[in-house]
Amino acid sequence: MIVYRWAMTSEPSNPIHVEATVSSTPCHRHHSLSWGTVLAGTVTAIGLYLLLSLLGIASGLAPFRAVTDFSPVMLFSTKAAVFWSLFAIIALALGGWVAGRISGCPNGGLVHGVLVWCLAVILALPLLTLGTGLTMARTLRHRAPDPVAERPAAVPAASEVAGSAAKCREVQLISFVTEAVQSIPTNAAPKALTRAEREVGFALRKLFAPVNAAAFGANRLEAINALEVYTVMTPADATITLDGWIASRKNLLAELDKLTLENLSQRVAAEQYDRALANAATQGATDQAMRHLSRSAIWAFFALLVGLYGAAFGGRCGAEYSVCQTGSPGKKGDV
Repeated sequence: MIVYRWAMTSEPSNPIHVEATVSSTPCHRHHSLSWGTVLAGTVTAIGLYLLLSLLGIASGLAPFRAVTDFSPVMLFSTKAAVFWSLFAIIALALGGWVAGRISGCPNGGLVHGVLVWCLAVILALPLLTLGTGLTMARTLRHRAPDPVAERPAAVPAASEVAGSAAKCREVQLISFVTEAVQSIPTNAAPKALTRAEREVGFALRKLFAPVNAAAFGANRLEAINALEVYTVMTPADATITLDGWIASRKNLLAELDKLTLENLSQRVAAEQYDRALANAATQGATDQAMRHLSRSAIWAFFALLVGLYGAAFGGRCGAEYSVCQTGSPGKKGDV
């Protein structure tokens, strides 16, 4: 650095003597990187973005109803995307300008602006990831229709089928008892009819009970004996009548088993249909949400790209403004 010195001499013709010396003190035009400056610019950018976002929501320029909208991304219109992007660009540019203004580095404002953009993106990345996950979850929860409501045909429950089968067996058993007591002579005492209904009914229930299948032969002989004693049937008639009831019972049980299997297959088919419908609805909602997220990601990419340029340009302008206000360090000298 050149330093000019003035000195008074005793010669009348040259009263002032000027000496030029070269100073060994270096001129620092580039200062060290200041992370405090970068942090200050980032905080400024985030604060301005929040302020502009509130202004946009209040004025209706960028509507966003996070409480009532089941999927905010799907309702993120082009108008809202433009204003959100514009807010981000303005905030990043002003944040870069602040970083360049207070950096104290005339030629390092651009670097400080770029670092402001990088730090702001890193801080916003977890929030963007969380918001994307919540949006997907809310979309799938609200968009999937109720598969049961769209089932083509109602299928009876297993309990209903079992109850209907038990009722059919009981009706058949009552018909057997009614048929048996009709063999009693008409001149018999009234209590004989009641006793026959009770004893024959008990013998038939014991015979046809599933838990007594192992003692079927002994119970059959007991039922034949009850018919002979209480309904005045001959052994041959009692045997033929009871064997006919046993065959009828087997036919009824076979039919009920067939109906149970059909109901089971229908319920399995209905459950498969429900799962297929739910999977299709979920897949459709997922695809739709992914399309909207993809469109939002494209908007975010170009907004951040322009924001990078805005932050770098703002940092450079801030540094140049700082030089214009304070003067370049390289132009100062020691007097």
